[in-house]
Amino acid sequence: MKDKKTRVTVEIMGQQYTMLGEASEEYLHSIALHVDKKMRELGKTGKAMNNTMLAVLTALNITDEYFRLKRELEMAQKQTAKPEKDLEDARYQLRKSREEAQRLKKEMEDLKQQLANSQEEAANIYSEWLKVQKDSKEAKDRIERLEEQKKELETQIKSLRGYNRMTGHKRLP
Repeated sequence: MKDKKTRVTVEIMGQQYTMLGEASEEYLHSIALHVDKKMRELGKTGKAMNNTMLAVLTALNITDEYFRLKRELEMAQKQTAKPEKDLEDARYQLRKSREEAQRLKKEMEDLKQQLANSQEEAANIYSEWLKVQKDSKEAKDRIERLEEQKKELETQIKSLRGYNRMTGHKRLP
């Protein structure tokens, strides 16, 4: 199905023209009005020109205006492309930062777990150390008691040896 064509009659510099296009009637009238305005402005310059010369100069001026606007648009598009690229770069950096934050969060959780495990192990080691200290003190106390008993026995042995000498009994080894 073809697009509907709009037909409109316009007036430019007192001449009637029929325009045919796919745009609205209002749009086609605005184009004709723009051309008529530009031609009348050139006609006021005071130089003697026929309508053909006026139409060609108007076409050149409008084309010049079109090319300048097109160049400005291209420059504006280039200028907007940079912020868009900067925005995309910023989004990429944000994604990378989030990934790094996630990695660091996981690493921190792992380290917390390792710390908890180390603290538990340290508590167990400390408990063992306290037990060893207690056992060591008990062993020292027992050794002291045994040494006292040994001294007492040695004293008893000496006194028995001395008694044997006095009584004439056989000597104890």
